[in-house]
Amino acid sequence: MSLLDFIRKEMVMKGYDYFFIKDCDPHMSEYVNDYYKFRTLISGFDGSNGTLAIGQRDAFLFTDGRYFIQAENQLKDTGIELMKLSTPGFPTIKEFIKEKTDSGLKVACPSLIFSFREYSNFGFNALDDENSVFLNAYKKFRGEDYPALDIDKMINILPEEISGESVSDKIKKVQKKLVEKDIFYFFSAALDVNMWLLNIRGNAIKYNPLALSYVVITQNAATAFLYGSDGYADTKEFKEVMDYLEKNRVKVLLYDNFEKFINILPGKKKACFSFDKMPVKYAKKLIDDKGFCVYNYDCDVSLMKAVKNETEIENIRKAYQKDNKVVSDFLNWIKNNDVVNMNEFDLSKKLDGMRLSEDECYDLSFDTISASGPNAAMMHYEAKENECSVILNNNLYLVDSGGQWKGGTTDITRTIAIGTPTYEMKHDYTKVARGMLALMNASFLEGCTGLNLDILAREPMWEEGEDYKCGTGHGIGYMLSVHEGPQAIRWLQSLNGKDTVLKPGMLLSDEPGIYKEGKYGIRIENILLVKEKCVTTDGRFLCFECLTYVPLDESLILRDEMTAKELNWLDDYQDKCKTNSGAFVQ
Repeated sequence: MSLLDFIRKEMVMKGYDYFFIKDCDPHMSEYVNDYYKFRTLISGFDGSNGTLAIGQRDAFLFTDGRYFIQAENQLKDTGIELMKLSTPGFPTIKEFIKEKTDSGLKVACPSLIFSFREYSNFGFNALDDENSVFLNAYKKFRGEDYPALDIDKMINILPEEISGESVSDKIKKVQKKLVEKDIFYFFSAALDVNMWLLNIRGNAIKYNPLALSYVVITQNAATAFLYGSDGYADTKEFKEVMDYLEKNRVKVLLYDNFEKFINILPGKKKACFSFDKMPVKYAKKLIDDKGFCVYNYDCDVSLMKAVKNETEIENIRKAYQKDNKVVSDFLNWIKNNDVVNMNEFDLSKKLDGMRLSEDECYDLSFDTISASGPNAAMMHYEAKENECSVILNNNLYLVDSGGQWKGGTTDITRTIAIGTPTYEMKHDYTKVARGMLALMNASFLEGCTGLNLDILAREPMWEEGEDYKCGTGHGIGYMLSVHEGPQAIRWLQSLNGKDTVLKPGMLLSDEPGIYKEGKYGIRIENILLVKEKCVTTDGRFLCFECLTYVPLDESLILRDEMTAKELNWLDDYQDKCKTNSGAFVQ
């Protein structure tokens, strides 16, 4: 009997017809500690985005276009049906739930790992307390309790010479927003927001320097709830962080006290938090138990964090210069050596080792994607030591990688030819290069969002009736998560219908692609910094400063399929790569 069967038995005990679960922590993090990988354990699908709907006789996995091929492979023989989000013929999660609840069925989700927005918008009609269905089923399935959260609880201070701004100044900005809006409490469950506010970094999540935490700010005080147990609060490092924060007028309590703190709050106050990040459990406590009037507002902290200050920008430039050199050297090494008899995992370890050998690179920013031929058609493919392919001759090799540097988080993707590429490969690569260069060289009026610019990168593909099933660009954190909002470049409007205006100081990726199942995948990714271009009588115009200088593979470019403007962009970029990366891929 499988874990899925035991979960169904627990659902009968609770009276649930459908139970939703995902890989998620109480902070709605994109990537999570292994402890929180519930969906992966149940289904075998280990993509970063996926919601599992378990029925009494069926089960469905909802995920986006980045993972369609991977999910189809990993769900084989599980009895779980793939539901392709944003694809004609497939329902949204909300539509799926409405159909079930309209039929009188009881549809539940766990209270700690679904956000208040998800609970409200999706239309669940039952709330399971702290994953009890899953935890009870696991105990009966394994004959033991679900393992305790076991993490290295290190927290480090990010000094002001690196952060560029004090904690107290950041807190004052939030308090000013609270006064302006006549709101008393700001609650933050978002780990990247908390790290930015407190000028600290942790390691609770692989490759993401985050510490489990909550932050509460009022008009005249601030409290941080930091992960600590089993004597952790007595360590030298924790005391240093506590002293640092208290000098910045932030009271420090242990993480496990957050719920108790909510329970003793006076009632009927005005409060705000991000509905996307706050667990429904705590949101409902504030609303139902305390009678709070709540607003979906994060005091613009996500926006403050996204607009890098001058210290951050200077350090980011330096980090990318170092990272560019590493990746250029790696690609040169591939071009100058016979790698056909090697495998994808070997190459990923080669690049990881080169990056981590640099003194100021202390970690990767995500698992390196090292993919040859058909594997590259899976956008987030991961080569594992005993589960990977050899490098294919006369095909394409895609590598997407990044590092956590002292002074910046990096992300870059390059696709190169191994052996002799076909015309189809060259034609597709040229389209992707054209799209990347068009966006990189864009000029736009202040007030534009990524929604306005996405067509520049996607147009060469759209001209031929092709599309890539993901956004074109994401934000990047500062010594934080490699994916950061609220800024993004995409053609599909955000769920709340309000996209973020691009501002100088924001970082964005520029990564169009083509993915052909069973053949190959092509992606080229540069990181761009928004900056001012000029001010005229028509307004303030912005443009991008490119931070990524790793050359494109000339053997894959069909110059006669590019316009004169595109060729000028290409030649200018390739020339700058020689200067900025110190190496050139032949």
